[in-house]
Amino acid sequence: MEHIYQPYAQNDTSFDVVAAFSGLETTRKMTLFDQLMCGRTNAYRNTLKSIWPQSNDNDARKLEIILRARLDRLKRFS
Repeated sequence: MEHIYQPYAQNDTSFDVVAAFSGLETTRKMTLFDQLMCGRTNAYRNTLKSIWPQSNDNDARKLEIILRARLDRLKRFS
């Protein structure tokens, strides 16, 4: 059997965490953001999983990177 390497983006196209986050209510967005920024990583991942049971650790990490990047951008313009 031959192993063919495929990047993450091609392997997991069934769930788009960024699109799902965009459509989320503001209070839930803030809950996830606050948990992440206060160092409550387990709570963040558990909340993510309760909102979207189909999400996985890669989705949690991807959303974390995006949220932290947005915060850094906001800090630079403040």
